[in-house]
Parts: sequence; C-alpha cells; structure tokens
Amino acid sequence: MKKKTSRYLFFALTVTIILGCTAGAIYFAGTKHETVHVKNIMISIVLVLLFQMLIADPIKFVLLAIDWATFPGKPRKYKPYKPDEDDDDSYNRLDFLKQRLKSLRVQMLITERYRDVALNEQYKSIKQDLFLFGKYLLILSCLVLATRDELLYHNTYKVKHLLSENHTNYMGLKNVVHLNQLFDFVASSLVDAFEFGADEGTGRHWVHSEANKMLGVVRLRQLRLLNERFGWNMPQFSKEKYMPNWELPYRRLHYTDKYWRIYEPWLPITHKSDYTEGFLMNYHHMGYFTNYPEREGYVSVIARSKQNSMKILDFLTEYNWLNYNTSAIFMDFTLYNADANMFTVCTLRLEQTPFGGTIHDIGCDSVKLIEELTQMSYGDLIIIIIYIIILMQFTQAFITTIWHTPSKIKSIWYKMDLIIILLNLVVITLIIVRASMVQDLLRRLEGANKLEYLNFRAATRLHYQTTAFIGFLICLTTMRLWKILQFSKVFQLFTKTFALAWKAMVITMIMILIILAAFGIVFATINGNNSLHFIRTPTSIITSLCFSFGFASEITPQELFHGGKILGIILYAALGFVVSILLVNLFITTMGNYFSLARAERDAKPQRAISFFEFLRVEYNDVISFFLRLPCFTKVYKRNNRTVAQNVQHILERRIARDIFKKALRRKKGSILSTSIQLPPPPKDEQTLQAEYRERIEHLLAISSIMKTQIEILEHLLFFDKEKQQKIAQDPDSPYYDSGRQTWKDEDDDKADDQNTDKKDTK
Repeated sequence: MKKKTSRYLFFALTVTIILGCTAGAIYFAGTKHETVHVKNIMISIVLVLLFQMLIADPIKFVLLAIDWATFPGKPRKYKPYKPDEDDDDSYNRLDFLKQRLKSLRVQMLITERYRDVALNEQYKSIKQDLFLFGKYLLILSCLVLATRDELLYHNTYKVKHLLSENHTNYMGLKNVVHLNQLFDFVASSLVDAFEFGADEGTGRHWVHSEANKMLGVVRLRQLRLLNERFGWNMPQFSKEKYMPNWELPYRRLHYTDKYWRIYEPWLPITHKSDYTEGFLMNYHHMGYFTNYPEREGYVSVIARSKQNSMKILDFLTEYNWLNYNTSAIFMDFTLYNADANMFTVCTLRLEQTPFGGTIHDIGCDSVKLIEELTQMSYGDLIIIIIYIIILMQFTQAFITTIWHTPSKIKSIWYKMDLIIILLNLVVITLIIVRASMVQDLLRRLEGANKLEYLNFRAATRLHYQTTAFIGFLICLTTMRLWKILQFSKVFQLFTKTFALAWKAMVITMIMILIILAAFGIVFATINGNNSLHFIRTPTSIITSLCFSFGFASEITPQELFHGGKILGIILYAALGFVVSILLVNLFITTMGNYFSLARAERDAKPQRAISFFEFLRVEYNDVISFFLRLPCFTKVYKRNNRTVAQNVQHILERRIARDIFKKALRRKKGSILSTSIQLPPPPKDEQTLQAEYRERIEHLLAISSIMKTQIEILEHLLFFDKEKQQKIAQDPDSPYYDSGRQTWKDEDDDKADDQNTDKKDTK
C-alpha cells in the first residue's frame, strides 16, 4: 500500500470512529439535558482522565517494565528501507533548491551573535518557564477571582452592625455596660430576634434578615478566674468542678445523669477525641485585657424555643452563673443564608475588667462552606478543570527536569517550584478535609436535638487557613517569575544591585526598625492609656511604621498630645522627619549608589549578546513570517502619482529631514540640561568593531548565496532537459505546459538540426 494512501485511510478510520461514537451517544442519550446532568458528565470525564493519567498509566508502565525485565523478548528485525511508490520522481533538483533557499534565508538571520550556545540554552529555558509559569499564574489568578464573592464583606459588615447597635425592641451589645445586662441582651437579640418562623416549623429566622437562619443553638461559654486578686501575675482560669451557685466541694449525685442540663453549666468543658477539631481550635482569643483560651471554661446552651430559653436564662440568673469571678463570656452561634449559600459564624465576646465595666467585641466570619461542583457556573467549572490540567503539566515538567538532572534541586528556584507543588497538595488536602467536616456537621444537623450546639468554627478556621495558603501560593508564584524576567537588562541590573547592596540594606533596615521601636515604646508609654492606636507596644510600633510610610489617615496629631502639646508636637515632627525623610531617603540613596555602580559595571563590558526578543524572532521565524504574509500585514506599493525614482527620492528626503529635526531637538535639550547629565556613549573597542565587521561580511555572503540559489532555480525553470520537456508537452494539464513556448522550442530544435547537417556536408 502506498505511504500516503495508508495515512489517508488511517485518518479516515479515526474520524469515522469518533463520529460513530458521537452519533451513538447523541442517539441513545439525546442532546437536551439538565444543567446538573451536563456538569456531572463534564466532571465524570475529567475524573476518568485524571484516573488514567495519575493511576492507570503508571501502573501500566510498571507492569510493562516488569514484563520486559523478567521476560526479555528477541530483538526486533527491521526490514531494509525500500522507497515507496509515492516517492518515485517526487524529489528532484528543484525541490532541493527551494529547500536550500529557505535554509539560506534563515541562515541569514543566524549571525555570529546568535550562535552563543550557552545563551541560547538559557533563553530556551526562560521561554519554557515563561510559558509554563505565565499560564499557571494567569489561571491561578482567574481561579482566585472566580471564587471570590463580594457579598461576604457586606454580610459581615451588616451583621456586626445589627448585633452591636440598638434596633427598636432589640438591644445591641454595644450598650451592655455591665455584666448584669448580658442576659437582657441574650433574651432580646439572641432569643426574641430568632423567634420569627419557629411556630410554622420553617426554622428560626432572624427578624433583621429573613434569609438568615440559625443552625443549632447559641452557646454561652465563660472563663472564670481562679482568684480574682492576681496582682501583677497573669490571671489563672478555673478548671474545677462546682455545684450550682459555684459551691464547693463538688458532689456527684445519683440523679446527675438524668438532670445533666442542671449541672452542666457548673462543670468545666469537655471535648471529644477529635484530633482535627482539637488542632484547629487550640488557640487563644486576643482580648483587650488578656488572652483567653478557646478550649477552656464553663458552657451553657440556649434552647430553640423562646419558652425554654427564658427558663434557662432565669435558672442561670437565679444561681448566679455570672458573678465577679467571670473574666469573659463568649456567645457562639452560626447563621446560614440559603439564598446566598453563605455561613455567618459569630463569636460575641464581653470582657469584665478588674477596674469595673465591660469591653465588648463582635467577631463575624462570612464563608461559603458548601461548594459543590454541580452548583458552580460553567465558567468557574472550566477554570477549575484548566487549573488542574496546568498543575499536572507543571508537576510533570518539574519531575522530568529533576529526574534527568538531579543537581538542579540545589538551585533556589527549583526548591521554590517544589514548595509550590507541595502548597498545591496542601490546599487540595485542606479543601477535602473541610468538605468532610461540613458534611459531618450537616448530617448531625439533620438529627440534632433541641439543645445541641453545632460548631462550624473549626471548618471556618480551616477555610481561612486554606485561603492563607492560597495567598502564599500566589506570592511564591509571583516571586518565581523573577527568574524568568532575568532576560530583561533592567531585571539583571536589579539583581546585580541587590547582590552588591544587601549588607548595606540590612544594616539600614535594622537602624530604621530600632528607631521605630524606640518611637513606639515612647508613644505607648505616654499615650497608651488614651489612644487605641498606642494601647500596646506592638500596636504602637506598627502605627509608627504606618505613619512613617504615609498611611496616616487613621492617626491624628491630637492623639500624641496626651503627654503635653509641646512634647507631642516634638515627637510628631521627629517621627515625620527622622523616619519618613531622613532614614527612608538614606535607604533610597544607598540603593541609588549601588544601582549606579552596577550599571557602570554593566556598561564597562562589551554588549554583544542578543536580547530575548531577538532570540524569539529567530526561534519563531516561521510563525512570524506566516502572520507577516497575511493581507492585513502585507505592505502594498502605492505610487501616489509618482514614478519609482520619484518615490525613492521622496523617501530619502523625508528621512534626511527627520534626521535633521532629531539633531536640532537634541541640541535644544542639550542647551537646557547640564552637560554632566548627557554623557557621550562609550567608544567601541576593537573586538566589537571586528565582530560587527565579521557580521556584515557574513550577511553579504548569505545574500550572495541566496542570489545564486535563486538564479539556479530560475535556470532550472527556464532551461530544463528535453525529456522533461517532452513529458510536459504531452501532458496539457501540467502547470509548466505552454503551447506558444512549446512551438518556439520546436522551431529552435529544427534550426539546430539544420545547422548540424550543414556542418557535416561542409566537412
């Protein structure tokens, strides 16, 4: 079978199989499906492909390797090469000349500067990294933007406002000034406000937002001081067991298990042996007075119905569940908005200070914990699929590179690649764990009793940790682009500057931090009792740093006048002058000096290397030539009512006029600017001049070879042998066939035969 014929048959067979499978799927499954069904089909296809690429193919390769290693087969016998019938007369001198002409045109581009093998390999690596990391960073940014929801911010802001301020008959936490008012707030804003819809059996909706529904019940957790007089030491929180009304000693009665709700508020909190939740919730709340542990304290829950909730509050009030030993009380509950598929995890904190009064804080986290692939839009689903494919390509490229050249793992850039891959695996693992936790909570919600608290805060913290890892992932991917951008001379200059100036930069930064710390300590000592921005030393240092770099919208000069107006003005001016002007300018000047030094070193070296864009121009010459041949890019000669000589003269005159204008403009600028700024270009050395001369000679030789090849092609087209001429004459369908030319050739042949006959007769 002919070679081309076999290719055509194979292509036709492949197309037939694809069309047959498509037609069978359309006939049996139809073309109209529900949106969820179509998305399930897409997800199934992706899962099958992932299974094949990640599991099936490695298993297949392992089995084949074991088979070949255990039972090696006989070496294959290759038949001697025989040219196919399609190859006869398919290659001639004309084809060779045309191919040579193309190669000479490309060779004219590849001059001496383009034959630096080390530089070309570096640019080739940069090109591959740019293509790989560029599309990875782009799809990662699209993924983050696609999963971002602006409603989360607005929901958090509105819920905080509704819980902190008074609204008609509902009390706000902001107006709770004493611990005795806390149960009034709970009854008003956490019991009465969620009574709407409970009688109809549709759930406990919030009166301020009908779409929000409470999941489970409200949990009250208080931390009690072991001793209310702790002096200069850190407060110690109680973990003892009490009887009602905080009486000691604790006695376990025989009916405690039956009436466990009565004794539970007086017993320390106990946790189930859940490692994941224990790891996520093992942290401290940063309060205004001190830090409060999350997994300690005494707990009481509020019932779902108003009547039972009021009984619980009356019981806690009667037995003094809140008293002078209460250090802080936390109110935890979760809202769910089915319309926006949004969870709002709320933690209200009220601190009772030793000097009287309370300090409130409202923490609300709006998250989307239920994210099913079938509920996503087609755009988000396609972005996720593309991201998975690009991540697999990125991982494959990294493993292939390290497999063939293990020494590259010592480079900081490849270590960064490994960290990026590990961060992706961590993010995927956290998403799977979070989905599992949410599913467990939803199953518990289906069969939850009236006094069961559902803790969605662990899943929320896991969600924010996932978001933090994604932020680190974007940061590392952006930093990884620094290596790719080394093809630019500006980035090479920056890298050289950092390499030269890192010691001076570190010393200057340490000096700036020391002075900022000194100002922060001074501001915290003088104004800490009167300003929230200087209440603690770390907060004061951060505030001073923000002010020094221009972020002063939240700070007013009056906040520094609590130690005296004159002293405040002096400190304000010193902070603005010393840090903002003196030290920052010192840092900039140091960097500028090293930048000038690095630029001088770069300019001192001969610049004969090609740029990255010149490399791409030669590397993708075929693609660029294809686009340049398009009608929209093809230059068309326009006469403009002039002859060719007149057009050439016109172009030369315009070019001379433009050069004269540029010289005049440079002279005008030179008269305005100082002579020290305009430095003359450095003279070219002998090596550079010789290299440019060799490049010009090489260019001329390439043009000469091209012209010779073109002339040879022209001779071949005009003066070919008689046998081919006869074949063409007998074939009217040939593109070389010309009836007038054939007649002229026959007449020439007859004249030549007559001349040969006359010569023979003369002899």
